[in-house]
Amino acid sequence: MFRSRWSKVLLAIATLVAASIAFAGWYRVHYSMSVARAFEVNDPHSAQRVLIATQGSTFKDSLVAEIVGQLKPRNVYLNVVDISALSAVNDGDWNAIVIVHTWEMRKPPADVHAFVERARNSGKLVVLATSGGGSFKIEGIDAISTASVIDDVPARAAEIVRRVDALLGRKTEE
Repeated sequence: MFRSRWSKVLLAIATLVAASIAFAGWYRVHYSMSVARAFEVNDPHSAQRVLIATQGSTFKDSLVAEIVGQLKPRNVYLNVVDISALSAVNDGDWNAIVIVHTWEMRKPPADVHAFVERARNSGKLVVLATSGGGSFKIEGIDAISTASVIDDVPARAAEIVRRVDALLGRKTEE
């Protein structure tokens, strides 16, 4: 009888552990971001240079496309990279650095966190963080926080472009 009770307890614990692992796997697959496609726009020798580091998702891809669409007609070099490339970025090479990321397991991705910690005092960061409720952002920086609502792309892009324009010393064209 004593053995039977322990067997049931161990089976219950094993079932809970297996269910937790399965849920974590499902959550990661369902909500994880894909790698963003890297590309460049305009002349890399332009005096004004903007780096956009992002993750791949429908919302983020649409947001980046809108930002690039607004900045492309200007004499601004744009380089779009995945957030995983941030470890190799020298913030001194850029006039503005836009980071678009999601919160994963209640924290920013490690590449984003490490870069923001390194460049937080550069005065060049424009950060947009997405989360389910749209309220999470890295503490201590002026960041935009939003949910990934596709209808909000134009407004979020306009806000990012306004901040980039301020860093580039331009008046935003309305």
